[in-house]
Amino acid sequence: MNACPFSNPSQVFEDLAQARDQPGLTWSEVMNRWVVSRHDDIVTALHDPTTFSSRPTVPDMPSHVLEAFSGKVPLRGTLIGHDNPIHDRLRAAVNTFFMPRRIARFESWIEAQAHALIDEFYEEGEVDFRARFSSPLPLKVISHIVGLDPDRSEVYFKALQFFSSPGPEKLQPLVDFHDEAMAAIEARRYRRHDDLMSHVWNLRDSGEAEMDDFEMLSLFPGLMLAGHETSANLIVMALTHMLARPGAYETAQADDASRSRAIEEALRFEAPITGMPRRVTCPVNLGGTELKPGDEVFLAYASGNRDPHYYERPEEFDVERSGTQQHIGFAQGIHACLGAPLARLLLKVEMRVIADRLPNLRFAKAYEDREYLPVREVRALVDTPFAWDVTDEGRAKAGRHPKPSEIGNDDGWMSGHVIERRKVATDVVEIVLAADAGALPAWTPGAHAEIELPNSLIRQYSLTGGQIDDGRWRIAVLREADGRGGSRFMHDDLPMGSKVRVRPPRNHFPLSGAGPILLIAGGIGITPMIPMMAASDARGRSSHLLYLGKARAGMAYAGDLEARVPDRVTVWPAQEKGRFDLSGYLSALPAVTTVYCCGPERLIQAVEQACETYGLTCRVERFAPAEFDVGTNAPFEIELRSTGEVLPVAADETILSVLGRRGIFVQSTCQQGTCGTCEVGVVEGEILHRDSVLTKEEHAAGDTIMVCVSRCAGKRLVLKL
Repeated sequence: MNACPFSNPSQVFEDLAQARDQPGLTWSEVMNRWVVSRHDDIVTALHDPTTFSSRPTVPDMPSHVLEAFSGKVPLRGTLIGHDNPIHDRLRAAVNTFFMPRRIARFESWIEAQAHALIDEFYEEGEVDFRARFSSPLPLKVISHIVGLDPDRSEVYFKALQFFSSPGPEKLQPLVDFHDEAMAAIEARRYRRHDDLMSHVWNLRDSGEAEMDDFEMLSLFPGLMLAGHETSANLIVMALTHMLARPGAYETAQADDASRSRAIEEALRFEAPITGMPRRVTCPVNLGGTELKPGDEVFLAYASGNRDPHYYERPEEFDVERSGTQQHIGFAQGIHACLGAPLARLLLKVEMRVIADRLPNLRFAKAYEDREYLPVREVRALVDTPFAWDVTDEGRAKAGRHPKPSEIGNDDGWMSGHVIERRKVATDVVEIVLAADAGALPAWTPGAHAEIELPNSLIRQYSLTGGQIDDGRWRIAVLREADGRGGSRFMHDDLPMGSKVRVRPPRNHFPLSGAGPILLIAGGIGITPMIPMMAASDARGRSSHLLYLGKARAGMAYAGDLEARVPDRVTVWPAQEKGRFDLSGYLSALPAVTTVYCCGPERLIQAVEQACETYGLTCRVERFAPAEFDVGTNAPFEIELRSTGEVLPVAADETILSVLGRRGIFVQSTCQQGTCGTCEVGVVEGEILHRDSVLTKEEHAAGDTIMVCVSRCAGKRLVLKL
């Protein structure tokens, strides 16, 4: 090992390789910590946050700083600075926002911003690429996504530099930044937008996130600093490696899939985070070294990513690398990088725009002469000069792309408004929606739609009524006194003319098959049954509706149904008629009957149990996730829809690990169900959800699973793979 290991940034990978080959952990005089260099030891510590506290990631502030920050700047202004239970409570408010399929709506805005930056310097032919492009772009992006002004991103950057290089002259700018952020938070309290601040307010208002305003303020500074710094450094390091290897850059730029693959290799080969410290809280043996409380370790992600026991050819940079091993460039566990999906999207867009705008890109100094900043948590080049050919074709592209201010988010929403509303039962209001322009999409019986209310709350409702293609949507909403606020708003604060946004409907509860149908509705579960009954009539299928409720006054549409089809509807208010003999009723049905049920969980479980007893086909629509025993694991099977192949999943295995062993790569970051990266579609089967990133409605829909933690509640899941 070098005379002073971990002191020379150009030799740090050699030092780490030697540390991996030595028994136990390696003590670093430079870091004053034990260096954890082997992949499996790093992962062990990442998944044991109780033993390995993240407190050292945010150093304690001196007294004069504490005085200046008192009541203005949260002292641990980043999630990684918190241990549980505080960490999970705060992170729950932002997890769902950064899921890959949700963050994708910002792609066009990011691309427009990238083009605008290149327009500013294209004619120069050579610039410090980090200073002019790879640093300003993520600054603007993360400012926009958080809910701050992207045109002030440089001001925010200078203020946040306090955390990486503290100085007395930087105190007031940081206080000013927090004042501006708090003002934006307060503004979002009453007027929501499509940004992270509004998202957190929505969850606070619904009771799904618990925090005060000062805790909410603490979420954003660390996210903005880390979200900018890592992306800014990764892209320039990755480009130097690609451009130094014949054909690598061209291969990486073949298409978006190639770009994404090259980015993952860059994150493995030389991630922008060398590692992170942890403090030991109780006696533990890690990697053969006995550690005591108070000891500190440095989890060297960069070393784990080049561990030859985990990766083939780890010292090679290969933009076409394939395999199922997951790198730890974004860490794992509860502290896995929150913004990893955004970083991946941003880096892919950067690569695409660079390929389009900067022909013959080259690193404007010898590859072997590149220099790095001193060894610390962040890995970064000292200077990043890049050059390209300035051509007439390139000049013609300047100013041809949409401006960021002209770009909306690619979120799939349509604008609409309320055109009718009426009370249809005690605590039930019917609302009819129309599009602001054109018609709302047609739908099929059993479908539901997402509706964003004027206060930015998003809720899902079954579509109802007999007309499915008239360009209007009809829903019925039950006021839930103990709900999360959506139904109360729709009853009290959504008058005629109110503006809403809607997504195209989805259907997890369609009519299928042939033969007679029994529709069982419990309470507000009547809504999908009305169009399903009309559709069964149109198809010439025999159908009967069993409508169960507590009191007739609270049973929406009951009188209308009895008047229109009295011989095919059984309305059963329990207060008048007593408890309905559900088991006896189902036992008398012909075996060819298909039973459809929507209503409270207790009703659904009773119907499912009776149908299983009597051999009836049963299909259900839930308002909430099914309740399963989550304390124990049972073996099950997964089926790959594309091939029909069936793979067993043992009680001590995850779906992710089984897929990996079969050679099927599903990208994963946290491996604890908190980032949403490993989401896979589900065609069939009951899911035992253990993630913290899907919404309650998504859990209930049962059409997607986080394969790193969630399992099957039955015998088999059919996956969209």
